[in-house]
Amino acid sequence: MNKDYYIIKICFIFVSLLIIVLCTNNYPVIAKSIFCSKEDWTECASNGIKSKWIEYAPDWKLLKKKDDVLLYTRKLPSGIVQAKAEKIMYVKPEVVEQLVRDVPSYKEFMYKCFIAETIKIFNDEDMIVHNATAMPWPLKPRDGVVRTKVTKDWEYGRFEVLCYGLHPHQSKQFVAPVKGFVRMHEVSVYMIAHILHREKVKCFYIIHADPTGVPLFAVNLLIDSYPYYTIIKFEEMLKKPEYIDMGKKSKYLAQIEAFCKRKQNYVKSN
Repeated sequence: MNKDYYIIKICFIFVSLLIIVLCTNNYPVIAKSIFCSKEDWTECASNGIKSKWIEYAPDWKLLKKKDDVLLYTRKLPSGIVQAKAEKIMYVKPEVVEQLVRDVPSYKEFMYKCFIAETIKIFNDEDMIVHNATAMPWPLKPRDGVVRTKVTKDWEYGRFEVLCYGLHPHQSKQFVAPVKGFVRMHEVSVYMIAHILHREKVKCFYIIHADPTGVPLFAVNLLIDSYPYYTIIKFEEMLKKPEYIDMGKKSKYLAQIEAFCKRKQNYVKSN
């Protein structure tokens, strides 16, 4: 009897300890807070996390600094050059967040874009978009059907909108080929923001595209113009009253303010 009693007691203690360990291991996932001494908290992320963020890809090479815009390029396996523009903007993060998710505005700030229309909405962060871009004469305009994907990280103060091209059969399902346009399928655009302060954001615009039928050398020669002029125009748009007002209605305003307050409190305590 005593032997059975002790066996049962040991099993009970073991189960109790197991429950405590499991609960303890799960707790930090919920309550974990990141603190960083750098202005840009994404710089304090682990290499594993950074490897998922395209702006931290190790093969970016600085092409030039034009005004206060840093321009980088890297060559993809296809041979096409991907270009990145980086610029510090003194604006509220929620205004940036609202503008990057406002599809009709794309034709106002994306270089050479003259069509930007929402085709299907799965939710406000997952949509099918049709856009068209003018090309130098005598080339025909290029259009594409892309899907949007939004990623947010309130621990590090980063959010991203990715627009990626759909394959031919998917593309045709949403938008039939347009007469006079050449359809692009290999295309990706990233609009990324790092929250530095309550009214200071580091913005990135990253693009790569195969415009179909254009020699590779010509594509690579022109590619850096697109992110540069886009990010300049993007900053202009952020100063418009209508987008400032839209920022006040951002559904992520509470998360943005909480992140900025956490940064501010950390600075004060150090």
